[in-house]
Amino acid sequence: MHTKASRYLIFAGAALLLIALALFIWQAAPTITSRLYTRSISTAPPLNIWGADGAPESLVRAGNITLLPFEATPSFVTKAPVATASPTPLLPSTAEAATATLPPPTPVVVTPVPPAGAVPSTLHIPVLDLEAPIVPIGLKTVTVNGTQARMWNVHDYRAAGWHETSAYLGLPGNTVLNGHNTSAGEVFRDLYKVPVGALVMVNSQDGKEFAYRVKEKYILPEAGQPLEVRLQNARYVQETPDERLTLVTCHPYGSLANRLIIIAVPAPVTPQRGE
Repeated sequence: MHTKASRYLIFAGAALLLIALALFIWQAAPTITSRLYTRSISTAPPLNIWGADGAPESLVRAGNITLLPFEATPSFVTKAPVATASPTPLLPSTAEAATATLPPPTPVVVTPVPPAGAVPSTLHIPVLDLEAPIVPIGLKTVTVNGTQARMWNVHDYRAAGWHETSAYLGLPGNTVLNGHNTSAGEVFRDLYKVPVGALVMVNSQDGKEFAYRVKEKYILPEAGQPLEVRLQNARYVQETPDERLTLVTCHPYGSLANRLIIIAVPAPVTPQRGE
């Protein structure tokens, strides 16, 4: 009787071990696979999309040099001092004459001009069989060691986040989408598998469809890097003179060490979705 019971216990223990091993492999597979892929992805070179003079002065003045999304360390923004202009005094006689002879100004109603481009709504990457909603995201202000900082939000759902200060679809500029690769729905879990030349489709809120082809694919060492390196990395999500789509996520699976950057450019002809 004891022998029979012992056999049952051995079989039950072996079964539990097999189940545990299967669960471990199932959970570890994305991490192992993504780390193996890392060797085939180039490390990004320093980016200078604006030529020898670097980013336009307007970007620096506006405080738009913001680092890539990183949950552990926020993006520091250099704030330029705001110049205050002193009013130019008028001579007493000139001021009095202007008040006496000029009619009161007529109020001018300025109607805001809507952007000519389109707001992204849905992302479709056929090679991954990925279709996900796109939601606008902004910057949040946090305090780290007594210093105020800004950091891009990342949407906490299976959706891609559109950097709301990045370009509208169909206009010159950089349209930036980010998303989680490990948590909160893992919308970009398999983004590292997208090859150069792959098709990326983006639909807008007004029903238009925009086609892009992946042109570049890079890994950026980010976590724990010096500020100078992270500022170089941030150029991939800043304004560009050309029309492009940039996808950003962490890499590898389960890690914040690197950023994966996918750069796509408009396709000459809109292909069919079944490509």
